Amino acid sequence: MLIELKPNEIEVLDRQDSNSESDGGWQGLLVYLQKGVNRVTGEIALNAPDVARIARYAFDYGRGGWESRLKTIFGRTLGPNLGR
Repeated sequence: MLIELKPNEIEVLDRQDSNSESDGGWQGLLVYLQKGVNRVTGEIALNAPDVARIARYAFDYGRGGWESRLKTIFGRTLGPNLGR
């Protein structure tokens, strides 16, 4: 699925330090998603495992701040349940 992120959504995605990719699961997810964004169009291609992983980190792993970031970034395009 191809979705288009708005500049403010990309800004939230880019808050994650790109050097933190190997620090853990959600850090790796956010850096992976950063790398997938077309910086000209704002488009990002998400496959079913990507969407499932976004929803899993947003809803299934306690509280750490990344949950609200994922909801802010993808809530408009994937819906309030982030594709679930």
